[in-house]
Order: sequence, then C-alpha cells, then structure tokens
Amino acid sequence: MGRREIGLVSSTLLLPVTAFLGVTALVSDVLDLNEFVFHKYTGYAATVLVILHVYAHWPSLVAFWTGRTRQRSGPEAATWRPPEAAAPVRRGVSRRAVLAAAGFGATGFAAGWLVRPPDVGRLPGEDFGALYHRASSPGFTDALGALIGWGVQPARTKDYPGTARAALPAVTAPPELSVAGAIERRRSLRDFAGRSLTMAKLAWLLHAATGITGPRGLRAAPSAGAQHPIETYVVVSRVEGIEAGIYHYAIADHALERVREGTFGTDLVSAALGQEFLGQAPVVLVLSAIFGRLRWRYHERAYRYALLEAGHIGQNVYLAAEAAGLGACAVGAFFDDAVNRLLDVDGLEEAALILLPVGPR
Repeated sequence: MGRREIGLVSSTLLLPVTAFLGVTALVSDVLDLNEFVFHKYTGYAATVLVILHVYAHWPSLVAFWTGRTRQRSGPEAATWRPPEAAAPVRRGVSRRAVLAAAGFGATGFAAGWLVRPPDVGRLPGEDFGALYHRASSPGFTDALGALIGWGVQPARTKDYPGTARAALPAVTAPPELSVAGAIERRRSLRDFAGRSLTMAKLAWLLHAATGITGPRGLRAAPSAGAQHPIETYVVVSRVEGIEAGIYHYAIADHALERVREGTFGTDLVSAALGQEFLGQAPVVLVLSAIFGRLRWRYHERAYRYALLEAGHIGQNVYLAAEAAGLGACAVGAFFDDAVNRLLDVDGLEEAALILLPVGPR
C-alpha cells in the first residue's frame, strides 16, 4: 500500500474516531471522570491514525510549510495542455491564513468565555440542582409545619432474614496513626495492588464507616436526628475467608449478609462508565440511602441530609483506609439504574449514592 492509499484510509478512519473521541471527552469532562476506558483507547487509536496520516502526507506538508512545490518531471511535463490548463495554479491556503484563522478562533473563544452571562447554567428550569436547593429551603412557617407534621418513623435498620451470613472478626484498630497524619496522607487511590484484603481490615473499614461506637446505637459518622438513612453494601472480589459476592453490612450484628453470589467487578466497571480501577479493587463499598428514614421528619430537607451523611461516611472510609495502609477513591459517576439493580433496590425508596473502592497500595 502506497502513501496515497495510506492517506485515504487514515483520513477516512480519522473522521469517526475523532468524532467519538470528542464525544467521550465531553462525557469525561461533564461527569468529571478521572479514568474513562472508552476515551483512553479511542485516544490511542486516534494517535496511531494521525501518525499514519502525517506519514502519508509528509512530502506535501514539507512543501507547504517550506513554500516549495515539487516540479513535475518526466512524460507528464512534456504533455501538451490547452492554454487554460497552463494558467498558474494557486496554492490553496497560505500559512499566514492558517495562523490568522487560529488566532481569530482563540480570540473569539476567550472573548466568549469572558463575557458569558454570570448565571449561565443556573437559569430556572435549566439546573435541577439549583431548583431543588430553593425548593428545599423552607422558611420559618415551613419549619414550624415540619415540627407539627411529623409522620410515622420507619425502621432504622435493614436486614435480610434467611440469607447466608459471614461473621466479621472483632474490630482491631490498626497501628496508631494520628488524625492529622491520616488527613495529610489522604489521597484518592486508583491503582490497587493485586493482593487480597484481610477480614480484619474489612471489619475495621466497615466499623469506621457506619459501625456502632457508643450506647443507644450511636454511629461512627454523624446523622441528622440520628435517623441513619445510609445502608452499606460490600461488593467482595478478593477478601480472605469471604466468598465473592454482594453483601449487606448488618450493623447491629457486625456481620455481612449475602445479597448476591458471584463476581461483580466487571459489572461495576460497566455501570461506572468504564472506570477500570473499580474492577481491580478487592472490595467496593456502596452507600445507599433509604430516604423514608429522613422524610418522615425532615420533609423536603431529607435528600440534603442523606447526601451530607454519605459524605461524612465517605471521609471516614478514606481516613480509615489510610490508617490501615490502604487507599480509597470516591466515585460518583455511574449509571444509577445499573448499580441499583446490582443491589436489588428500587432506586426510589432506596437508591445508591456513592461507590468507594478500597484496596492495598
């Protein structure tokens, strides 16, 4: 295959690859994905095609940028051409025009960014987060109505009667690490070692996340009105002494209740838009919220408080992982329906909020 054919093939393939690369870049940026497998591999493909494209058109590129054009020689040069064909051939686009167009484009982009309306993206009806924030901001009379109108309190624990259980060992704190030290060392880890996790370390993580730490069922993380809407699920891939599967953390008994049997790392990667480190982690904690535990008392503020509590627990997991020589990474970009199906929850009364893969460094 000659240069011409290579150029045609690479140019043809570059069109769909570049389009897909642009789409995946937008998705990655909008959803703030640190690793997006589709974007990564499409980038590799685009790089190879660009190299082939440059190779095929190298003589033309050199001629364009040096201002030299190749002179025809051989039989073609001696062939008679009509006068109109002998007219001077004008070069397509000059270097000055290319640079000027790039400069004008950059200037226009900068000007558009600087003069954009301050409320862009926050207009009524455009940003549901802003709408919800206003709708969940009650005034004084609304607050009084909430106090008077408390409903029936739902159960604050969830269990799976009749399912297989895995008893966790007693909690043993890892070697002493100060809170200041854990905060200074805390980083999101997305590259886990291939080692398994011990049951002792898993027990410590779960206890530090949502475990009972005091009388009357007081927990490791703060909760609005001690309603504790957060449930913890554990997707086990490699934990010594525990079969792979999805488990629910029974807080009162400090045990795992099996929800589903099998390996689900690949399912999590697919649900999280191709973020591969979720499949590498020996365990992934999934925090869900049962909104009714808050709604009966806090009404429109319930969703706010559920998210706040999930954040508290997530930071506990980070610091507990650091203390145990592990690493964690909070993941919020995932297809909700796919994760809810894995947990066998309806996505309405109970829904997944955050994924927390944890593993050794």
